[in-house]
Amino acid sequence: MIEITSVQNNLIKDVVKLHQKKYRENFIIVEGKKALLGAKEADLEIKYVFSTDKSNLLGFDDDKSYLVNDKVMEKISTTESAPVILGIVKKPEYDIQNFKNFKKIILLDSIKDAGNLGTIIRTAAAFDIEGMILFGDCTDEFSPKTIRSAAGNIFKLPIVHASVGELKELKKTHKMLTTVVNSKNSIDALEAKNLSIIMFGSEAQGLCEELLSLSDISYTIPMKEGVESLNLAISAGIILYEMYKSAN
Repeated sequence: MIEITSVQNNLIKDVVKLHQKKYRENFIIVEGKKALLGAKEADLEIKYVFSTDKSNLLGFDDDKSYLVNDKVMEKISTTESAPVILGIVKKPEYDIQNFKNFKKIILLDSIKDAGNLGTIIRTAAAFDIEGMILFGDCTDEFSPKTIRSAAGNIFKLPIVHASVGELKELKKTHKMLTTVVNSKNSIDALEAKNLSIIMFGSEAQGLCEELLSLSDISYTIPMKEGVESLNLAISAGIILYEMYKSAN
């Protein structure tokens, strides 16, 4: 175990760089014990661990463990209330070729809000979704905010970015379901017993035309007239629950 007390330490400066996406090509910041244990359970490389309490460093390699003071932890943390433990973890890499064997997949088109993305990851893990596909201009799935919002579930399902060509390949094996605001099909009739991909668009734009053209069937959440459309994370929660029911 190594002790660091200065925010000017070179390692601390390197960690702070990971607050910016351009430096997160290989390693990411994972804050909080639950998320860090999730990375450990997923057998990901944990490069460094920092904590303000030496008892939290038990179980991690001594030469990778750093005891820091509150000032240093506040410097490397991305939150207003700094956690007691923070890790630097090798970013996981997943192969979309493995998705052809997944029974249930969720696709998100151009999702911009990291909090929404993290919440949907958490929900997807709860309802037995096996993989997530990000399409278009999406927020960073491994940003600190996304990881926090996923509440320890960020490493429980593989997440990949896909092209239209790769989606067309998956369409050969999977039924593609879309969620829109004006379908004649209610989610009450949703069936996902076979290999399925459920696609969600952004709150602002909905699904793009490229994805709509791949759709086999669309569904709508019935709502009271005059009510604004639901938040994306809430809509995803409702529909993923219906998928979970229909498949079990």
